[in-house]
Amino acid sequence: MTIGVKLKELRELNNFTQKQIAEYLDYDQSYITKLEKDERRLTVYALEELCDLYNCPEEYILDGEGTYTKPCYEYNTNTKNLEISTIAKMNKILRNLNFLSEITKEIDDTPSN
Repeated sequence: MTIGVKLKELRELNNFTQKQIAEYLDYDQSYITKLEKDERRLTVYALEELCDLYNCPEEYILDGEGTYTKPCYEYNTNTKNLEISTIAKMNKILRNLNFLSEITKEIDDTPSN
């Protein structure tokens, strides 16, 4: 699967339009169309922002490594009323919390002398 196909799949899975993604990235909608058709290269900036938005690691978009699970917001199930940038910020916080949780588990599982 190409990067463009992966980006389109993620966008559709999360119920975003190309226009919403373009506004979020501060790009023209034609750029998003070309990205999804693999006619443009993904910038580092766009990659980082899209990873925040979709709550996925860069490797998932670039190499297709791992699996993707759409974020579930137990505290607010109505994300349709949120701005896309707010959703991206929430996802970044969730990813950081998950990372910290994994580190804590590793520390707790380390045998003490």
